[in-house]
Amino acid sequence: MNFLYLFLGAFTYTSIALDIIKTTFSSSGGGRITELVSRAVWKIFFFISGKKGKAKLLEYAGPSILTSTLLTWVLGLWAGLFLLLLSDPDSVVNSTTLSSATPLGNYIMRVLRFPLWG
Repeated sequence: MNFLYLFLGAFTYTSIALDIIKTTFSSSGGGRITELVSRAVWKIFFFISGKKGKAKLLEYAGPSILTSTLLTWVLGLWAGLFLLLLSDPDSVVNSTTLSSATPLGNYIMRVLRFPLWG
């Protein structure tokens, strides 16, 4: 078992899960990850608009922030689960040959629920 992958996976998954909970249930703002993503996307839009507060481009900043936040959450949860499964080489085995799956096969079979035959 690779404890580095186990620790990083558990930390990533827990951090994202706590950020989702804080962002959705808190009335005082979002979690740290959500605020970092929101600020970064807003600064990019503001810079591209020429730092003009009334630029038409800024109308798309809100939906882009929401999409970026959701994408960050999904990718963070997937990355955490991938690292957790990667920490133990025998976490996913081929039922026919009883051999360990490759990291990519492991991820596809367990996280995405897409069976690999062969």
